[in-house]
Amino acid sequence: MFSDSSGPLRVVIPPAPEGTPVGEWWPVTVDVEWIETPFHDNKPDPSVLAHADVYIGTDFNAEMGKAAKSLKAILIAAAGYDRIEPAAVPQGVVVANAYHHEAPIAEWVMAVAVALDHHLIASDRRFRGGDWSDWPSRYGSYRELYGRTFGIIGYGAIGKRVARLANAYDMKVVAAGRRPEAGDEAKVNRVEYGSGQQAMERVLKEADFVLVSTPLIDATRDLIDERAIGLMRKDAYLINPARGHIVNEKALYDALKSNSIAGAAIDTWYEYPTSDTDTPRPSKYPFWELDNIIMTPHHSGATFGTRDRRAKTVAANIDRLSKGQPLENVLTDISTI
Repeated sequence: MFSDSSGPLRVVIPPAPEGTPVGEWWPVTVDVEWIETPFHDNKPDPSVLAHADVYIGTDFNAEMGKAAKSLKAILIAAAGYDRIEPAAVPQGVVVANAYHHEAPIAEWVMAVAVALDHHLIASDRRFRGGDWSDWPSRYGSYRELYGRTFGIIGYGAIGKRVARLANAYDMKVVAAGRRPEAGDEAKVNRVEYGSGQQAMERVLKEADFVLVSTPLIDATRDLIDERAIGLMRKDAYLINPARGHIVNEKALYDALKSNSIAGAAIDTWYEYPTSDTDTPRPSKYPFWELDNIIMTPHHSGATFGTRDRRAKTVAANIDRLSKGQPLENVLTDISTI
């Protein structure tokens, strides 16, 4: 691991928000030369990386890789790494990410589950306009989470946290993941767990709520396609705070428009802003015209707590890099050390 006593590590970072001093934002304990620079579309000007030892960001492309002649580490202050191009990472560079978002995302997941089941947003909108059609004396009874089945596809940090909260609602929890060895831990946590395609199909067929909580990699792109959605019950809901492209865009829109499933809550999308002022639609399909979907702008994990915990993890990895110690959360599949 890199250790250089000739001077401080040179770290490229975006400007700290709200005028926060850099040293407070990234609480390192070693000597660091901070290179604050504007980011556009989540990326700095590649030339800024020419003499940098460390780059903190979520995006890395071929142009940046060619410019980064001295780079030792890419530190992602987030969990997702689908915007880091593996082929662009220079030889000898370690890539590490940070998590710490599972608690707020799990809170968002259960909040939208309740909101979907109780028609909270739609009934609020109608009632504000004087419409009493959601009054139980006219609408009828609503469903409850108690005793229902919560399904989880991707049993990682988010999936495990959601399982704990679903258990608190006295729900049955079924989950599917990639690791057969996770079964023993899941059983202790009152989760019926399986791995592989058959397990995923069980979740899709049985669950009242299907949570997508896998990373976006080649194997999970369009994982939830037309066939997978077709396995879901007509009265079931899909919840996606993971990555938009895990769920096939057209298949999801068609299922919601045709009421093939009861509804969805989507926090991650297919199109995003690339500047501070542009406002693109999040999809080429008009999800916003549908009344059986809750749409949020990728904010389920964006809390002060997540921000601060991730900053500490990134700072600790800078400390380790400077001292020649192994980093935490190394992404072995895209690191080139």
